Amino acid sequence: MKSTPGSTSSTARKLLLMFPVLVLFAPAFQRQFTFIKERPLEGAFFNQKKPTFDNLSWFSWLDGSFQKDFTDQLEADIGFRNTLVRIHNQWQYMVFRKANADGVIVGKQGELFEEDYIRSALGEFYVGKQVWEDKALKLKAVSDSLQQIGKKLLIILEPGKGSLYPERYPTKYKPDKRSVSNYQAFKSSLENYKVPLLDLNACFMEWKDTASYALFPQSGTHWSYYGAALAADTLLKLLNHMIPDHIPQLKIERLEKRVKPRHPDDDIWLAMNMLGKVPADNLIYPVLSFLPAKKAKLKTLTIGDSFFFYWLNDGIMEQAFDKGSFWYYNKHIWDHQGKETGRVQANMIATATNEHDLFIIMITERFHQNFAWKFDEQLYDLLFPGKRNHLSYFSNQIRTANTEFLRMVDEAKQQKISLSERIEKEAYYLMYQDYLLHPELYSDKEDMIPMLMMTIRNTPDWYATVAAKAAKQNIPVDEMLHMDAVWIYESKQNE
Repeated sequence: MKSTPGSTSSTARKLLLMFPVLVLFAPAFQRQFTFIKERPLEGAFFNQKKPTFDNLSWFSWLDGSFQKDFTDQLEADIGFRNTLVRIHNQWQYMVFRKANADGVIVGKQGELFEEDYIRSALGEFYVGKQVWEDKALKLKAVSDSLQQIGKKLLIILEPGKGSLYPERYPTKYKPDKRSVSNYQAFKSSLENYKVPLLDLNACFMEWKDTASYALFPQSGTHWSYYGAALAADTLLKLLNHMIPDHIPQLKIERLEKRVKPRHPDDDIWLAMNMLGKVPADNLIYPVLSFLPAKKAKLKTLTIGDSFFFYWLNDGIMEQAFDKGSFWYYNKHIWDHQGKETGRVQANMIATATNEHDLFIIMITERFHQNFAWKFDEQLYDLLFPGKRNHLSYFSNQIRTANTEFLRMVDEAKQQKISLSERIEKEAYYLMYQDYLLHPELYSDKEDMIPMLMMTIRNTPDWYATVAAKAAKQNIPVDEMLHMDAVWIYESKQNE
């Protein structure tokens, strides 16, 4: 039986009316039956519970916490959520050049940056010259001590996009207004004290305009595999000069193109969770071989960040060194075959020092304030027990705790003081709390004077007396505090 024109138009109208209903109910069907498999979202996401009324009470209803929690649970449990998130992120990127990934911003020419690399390169995280002078002096002492027992220390300053591509910063950042950075101060101090150093940041800036292929991927935060291979070649040549005949040399056999970037060249793009493909880039992938060393390879312990994984992925560490370890952020232990084998424990450093021939500390500009994640201080304490003062210890604790450090950055701006001054104040506070718990650990005059000053400050009647004396003698209160603290300390010493 043939359909009439009227019946055809009637069917079309019904379908048009049903379409909005299907669209509205599709997420509910997807949630219940999962008839379409979605690509999971990348990165860390808080897994909301299924919507329930467990939190419903008179108080949670009145203060609005139940409604908020229930709404969040409903949104997280909706069908096609992953796809909807990707559509939203893609739209925001295309229209506003906004990256919906934590800490990521879009620069000129579509360059993707982790913002902290720019902040670091511009000097926003600068912790002061004295920190780097002290670090370099201790590293020199450690290097000399290791040298005496036939071992080597090498510091590697990795490159960062913040230093390499200032011309690609987003408009709100002005590279011509940069101040002194941790990179500049640390490099200067290391060179002054002649600590063994490989400055790959400087190498990359030198290679930037002549390299045939991208040293950093547009869609990633680390060096490209090509850049990593050039860096490894430079490292092995330097080590061969430092320790002749024990270091295999790297050879690039050929360069291969790939249709898609090799992970993690696309790590920022994936974290943005969009629909579009990773941008085409001038990327190339080296195929490597090694010329054997004349003598036994070295056993190497490396402390570093995620840049190191490129060397693991390409088998560079396995080929260039004997059985060794990588202590990722001085927390997680990886072997040179790329397998995580455990966590770093406090009692491991003595054994590690005995077992390894070469110690490499490598770090990118974003983390310079976190330098070595306490490993350098632990090694110094092992070789020179009792030499480090308490203020240095607590200052280092603050700098290496990234959340605490960023809090110091924000508070220094709010209080309109230098970052080094804000960290010092916090370190003195932590030191005073420790002094109250363990006064027997504080005996040196250098430690005791500020502790006595803080004790006076925290005793209202005593502080009022000191303030009155300062006013009478027409001198600042801090000067009077210091004079009284010195008098108390020397009196106790005489007793």
